[in-house]
Amino acid sequence: MAKALTISAPQHQAMHAAYEKECREVIAPHLEALLEKVEAAGWDRRQAASAIMYLSAMHLKPA
Repeated sequence: MAKALTISAPQHQAMHAAYEKECREVIAPHLEALLEKVEAAGWDRRQAASAIMYLSAMHLKPA
């Protein structure tokens, strides 16, 4: 059985320069696992990545 992915708490405050990089590093393995599952189910990986970008953008608040 594959090891479950976990999400660690941030080590920096949200306004710290390293916060966004740390967040990307925490999310990256989850995104890769999701894309692998989507691809294994028969979906095109690039189209799935595009869909994830779209869905992510929908969570951004207007400036």
